[in-house]
Amino acid sequence: MQKNKSIYLPGLNGIRAIAAMSVIVSHIGLNLKLYDIPNFGGYSLANFGVTMFFALSGFLITYLLLKEKEKMGTIAIRKFYFRRLLRIWPLYYFYLIVTLVVLGFSINSYSWMYLFMLPNVPFALEAASVFPATLPHLAHYWSVGVEEQFYGFWPWFIKKSKRLFRILVGFAVFFFLIKVLLTVLNAPKFIVVLFHYTRFGCLGMGGIAAFLLVKGNKSFLSIFQNRIVELCAWFVFLLISINQFHLFSIVDHEIATLATLVIIINQVNNQKKLISLENKVFDYLGKISYGLYIYNPLIIFLISFVLKDLLTSSLFVNLILIYSVTILVVILVSHLSYFYFESKFLKWKDKFAVVKSKSSYSK
Repeated sequence: MQKNKSIYLPGLNGIRAIAAMSVIVSHIGLNLKLYDIPNFGGYSLANFGVTMFFALSGFLITYLLLKEKEKMGTIAIRKFYFRRLLRIWPLYYFYLIVTLVVLGFSINSYSWMYLFMLPNVPFALEAASVFPATLPHLAHYWSVGVEEQFYGFWPWFIKKSKRLFRILVGFAVFFFLIKVLLTVLNAPKFIVVLFHYTRFGCLGMGGIAAFLLVKGNKSFLSIFQNRIVELCAWFVFLLISINQFHLFSIVDHEIATLATLVIIINQVNNQKKLISLENKVFDYLGKISYGLYIYNPLIIFLISFVLKDLLTSSLFVNLILIYSVTILVVILVSHLSYFYFESKFLKWKDKFAVVKSKSSYSK
């Protein structure tokens, strides 16, 4: 690898765009009650959208760490953490502060967990119907917490493991078996829900795919780049998009992860892929996808105060108005956030990059 050559993996911004828009569309549908319209849109769409993010994160982080280890013979752990901190923390804490201001600093006994990247704990408490624990407009922070917790130990795995493939497979299998065991043993619902949403196994599966791609495993590539397999993966995405994907709750997200990884591998490594996600629209939405994910709950809430006075007697017209205006405002805010706030920290982040990577489609 040339010293200053940047790595570019095509199509990944397309995956980010699909995942982010899935979450936004689902969240709007789940908040139509703000307009006295019955909710619809299904929670599953947002949930699977987050799984796509997890699969992509596990894949990309592992891929870049392996390339760094291949180039340097080791992994600069401290630089890794600085890169993660500069990418995640500024927007995470900015939105947290803005939301607390909107809420008039109305907090609960679990609010401190948001400060220490543990938002998945109050989320699991509430999802398990133990008692209300999340703060309004911050429930979606659970996934950011899971990723940050995963990043806390993952680079050490990659750096220290001598039999890395076995460790990666064992890690993913271990978390899946723990989830199954807790369900079979009828463990306390909070624990079951916490492990269900702490999808380290899905992140680990992304790591396995990255390892096999970096190593050029021919059996892996021949299976994942098979046209029928790729078509099945897109069919899973189609079912997810219309809220019709469900086999068994215990494995649904692992299957969605596999489908995402099939599409990722074909995007980055198959010249004859069925569908290319390389275009300027997906590249743009993927670039600002972190903002799309973070800002949407509060914007959905605030924009309702404006749109309620503009509704007509036609449900169809109202839905078009609500979805189109809300999505456009989320994109606008995310655009401003990325180019005038996040980009400042991203410039610092690049200074800690051992292996340079590009995220933009240049055509």
